[in-house]
Amino acid sequence: MIGIAAALLGAVPTHGIAPRASLASLYVRARAAQVAGDTAAANAGFTALLAADPGNTVFADRAYRQAVTAGDIPLALRAARMLDARQALPSDGYALLALEQIRARNWTKAGEATERLAKDRLFGFFAPYFRAWIAVGSRKGDPLALAQAAQGASIGGNYYAEQRTLLLIATGRAEQARAERGGDISGRLPAMVTGPDEGLAVLLAHFSSDLSRQQLSPLGLIIGRLASYAAPDFSPAWLLLAEQLRTMHRPDLALAAIDHIPAADPLAANAQAMRIGLLDDSGKRDAALAEALGAARREGAAPQDWARVGDLYLAMERPADAVGAYARAVAAADTAKLAPDLMWPLLLQQGAALNAAGDWPAAKVALDRAYAIAPGEAVVLNQVGYSYIEHKENIDRAAAMIEQASKLQPDDAAITDSLGWVLFLRGKSAEAVPLLERAAASSPGEPTINEHLGDAYWSLGRLFEARYAWRAALITAEDKDRGRISSKIDVGPSGATAAP
Repeated sequence: MIGIAAALLGAVPTHGIAPRASLASLYVRARAAQVAGDTAAANAGFTALLAADPGNTVFADRAYRQAVTAGDIPLALRAARMLDARQALPSDGYALLALEQIRARNWTKAGEATERLAKDRLFGFFAPYFRAWIAVGSRKGDPLALAQAAQGASIGGNYYAEQRTLLLIATGRAEQARAERGGDISGRLPAMVTGPDEGLAVLLAHFSSDLSRQQLSPLGLIIGRLASYAAPDFSPAWLLLAEQLRTMHRPDLALAAIDHIPAADPLAANAQAMRIGLLDDSGKRDAALAEALGAARREGAAPQDWARVGDLYLAMERPADAVGAYARAVAAADTAKLAPDLMWPLLLQQGAALNAAGDWPAAKVALDRAYAIAPGEAVVLNQVGYSYIEHKENIDRAAAMIEQASKLQPDDAAITDSLGWVLFLRGKSAEAVPLLERAAASSPGEPTINEHLGDAYWSLGRLFEARYAWRAALITAEDKDRGRISSKIDVGPSGATAAP
């Protein structure tokens, strides 16, 4: 790493501000912090590098990328200006500099920055909308005519109808917007959009979301950061950003994003649910549980709030506590006469908790009720059928349920595993193995599937392959299962080590 840094440093002037050795060391430390996800250290390191050698485009580019990812906008702007001065500004940087001028209400400079953005091959399609919102802010020009330039464009056209509606509302023509939308101007259109900041935040947030759905999360994150910068008080942008950061396994940054949504915000409940999940992702389950309990006990809490508490109790291997939480969730759902599509997931969760707590008779009641409500749901068919097979009851009926689930979702690894496991339990190992192999190939990190495959291999005398599958299961197995799987690897399976 030091050799690479030294080579990079040798390619650009250091202006004698600091010895190359010290700059190389600082660069390596900043990059190491960046790779390790230590946001504060990485930001501090790149800030120091920019101060030490402001002419170094390598430092500036790394600083810019780190700052945008971490949400350090002052550092991102500083690096962007340095890169811009040396004609090395990345495409999203043009949008950032234009937003800076829009937020400052410097409409002349905002227009100049937007014209530079228009020439960019990647994000130039933003320009008609930037021009339109600048016209709204400056009260010069026709915003609708300016935005219309995006209509029909391959990418920008996807956002035209929404942006036109927002522009109409922001310019006092809500009735026209309502008429054009057939009376509906709600849905994805937030009521708090009143001017350029929020209007562009909606544009950027929706484009960011579309990028993420196309498996372009890093680029989606960059645009999501631009959305939150455009309107720092616009909570939908922060919530979307937190979701993207969670997907990218950065719960620290996601929690920081969620903190921008105040308790009185209309999206506060969504933000709290996200925060609980992020705390759980971070291994802070006690903190997640405390917050989940607080949410469940508040006035007006939804049944799902107690279900979330139950989920955490199950993850903490406290099934008896989970049973109580799910009971409250189901009782609240019954009182509220929850719709069937919201009711059956609660009953499945309740059944799983009761089963884990050792109360199979009560679990059957909950599971059968879920099946009665949603007999055509693959998830219901699979969980109810598998639970009966686990207790060796109603095997034929359970097998039929799982077969039906497989017809509904033939590519679902969990259902394919259940189907193969049923065949194995009925003494049809040769038929079971191809199904279990398919499930394992589809979900190679799932310990239950690999353990089932190992058991099936062993029954056919394929001992080497069985141990290989069990070792794969052991990698991701929970602590409570590791002893059983290790015993099979050592001496083979027995009645005491049968897979669940």
